[in-house]
Amino acid sequence: MKKIALISPKGNAFGKNEKLTHFLNETGGMDSFRALWTGPNLGLITIASLFPAGWKAEYIDENYQDIPYDADYDIVCVSAMTQQVVNAYQIIDHFKSRHVLTVLGGIHATVLPEEAAKHADVVMAGEGELLWPRLIRDIENGSVQKIYQNRPNEKYQFNNSPVPRFELLRDCSYPVITLQTTRGCPHNCSFCCASKIFGSGYRRKSNADILKELACIQKYFPDSLVLFADDNFLVHRNACKNLLQEIKRMQIRWIAQTDISIAGDDALLQEMVRSGCQWVVIGFESVHFDSLQNLDQKNWKLKQFPGYEAAIAKIQSYGIGVYGTFIVGLDGDDTSVFQMTGNFIKNNYLYGVNITVPTPLPGTALREKMLQENRVLTNDWSYYTFWDVTIQPKKMQVTQLEEGLLHLYENLYTDTLIAQRLTHMKTLAKSRKRIIEASHQ
Repeated sequence: MKKIALISPKGNAFGKNEKLTHFLNETGGMDSFRALWTGPNLGLITIASLFPAGWKAEYIDENYQDIPYDADYDIVCVSAMTQQVVNAYQIIDHFKSRHVLTVLGGIHATVLPEEAAKHADVVMAGEGELLWPRLIRDIENGSVQKIYQNRPNEKYQFNNSPVPRFELLRDCSYPVITLQTTRGCPHNCSFCCASKIFGSGYRRKSNADILKELACIQKYFPDSLVLFADDNFLVHRNACKNLLQEIKRMQIRWIAQTDISIAGDDALLQEMVRSGCQWVVIGFESVHFDSLQNLDQKNWKLKQFPGYEAAIAKIQSYGIGVYGTFIVGLDGDDTSVFQMTGNFIKNNYLYGVNITVPTPLPGTALREKMLQENRVLTNDWSYYTFWDVTIQPKKMQVTQLEEGLLHLYENLYTDTLIAQRLTHMKTLAKSRKRIIEASHQ
């Protein structure tokens, strides 16, 4: 029997700017943010479902548990995003010094496998469902490779996809339990590497497989809030409507990441409410017209910009809260962007907000541009948190961006504005209740 540790390393949740970190940690209005971004590592518990019957898996989230460095593991698997990877390397280095087989995966290792290979014995640079069966075979044959990568044009198609080992999460008090139903994104935004890693095509699990995972979550976490952690959950409208009709019978509460186009589909919005949708996360990115120019490959978000306010009102009229994400400090932004963004958020009574700064993540078009213009300020990955300034802004100073971000959050999370948003949410809840009651008649 092999004993496997699955480790999700601690990162810098709100960045390293002490003033901003203190404010966000001490502000009760950020509870929805914490719920949204502190879910489990789906990659780790998914690959655990591929392990042979004789392997014993232990899941460790460093945000909730100390890592037992002296434990007798045969294999240590770590999955990390860019802002976590410096810590991940230290964890890997420790276990490697004890002659434990170390495996590193996740988005950063996929984009920079050679860097990751300087630390880990094995790097999984691609989709785990395809790569782990190969690694397991090689472990059993004694022929482990250094880097495992997807073959050219090889994409996992979600045929009879494995159910993640949700039972491994029971020692962590997650405010949400996450579930992934799709991979790939058609928008190809400059600041995101999802299209580069997963492709511009859109792959989706079958409704039957999604329902299996939901049933498993409901078994182990019956009262949990479920987050569909896809980049864009509701793209395939008919399949999603059929899924939501099935979910309605399960009586779960759920949230999801989507795009603004759902406002144009009343039938979808009704099914969302009836099936337990509480709020959705929508990437508006900017309220500055110039900053939306060429932000994604087809200027899709720029084309939606004139209808932002009407779309928000439409979605919220169904009792669904809208949680907006924004980036300030893009190349079209001067210091007026902070007031513009604040006014937009206030005027539209957004359920919650996540406001960050441009971050040149490895594998993104944004990073390539910033490197060409010599505007990258640091390659210390621990600062790539989305709240720490890592590029030279085009139309303001670094300190102006840092201070403007802090003041924007301070102005949005006053007691008065929190109370106003809460009142608005209660109004939305009444709308949601009426729709649900009407569906039962």
